[in-house]
Amino acid sequence: MKITASGMELEVPAGSTVETLLNILGETVRQDMIVELNRRFIHVRDYSTTIVNEGDMVEMIHLSFGG
Repeated sequence: MKITASGMELEVPAGSTVETLLNILGETVRQDMIVELNRRFIHVRDYSTTIVNEGDMVEMIHLSFGG
């Protein structure tokens, strides 16, 4: 199925979770990263149970700290 991940169209297996998508993209779950699915933030504890569907938009936001 096709989704959009960080602005890129991507083909992923049906039934993929947010965690599966992060693995496909080579991302590791980090404290300074937020995942947004269709403009809704997903809590890290829900990555393994949140299913990505055809046409979904996923954004991975890496927070930067400092001054």
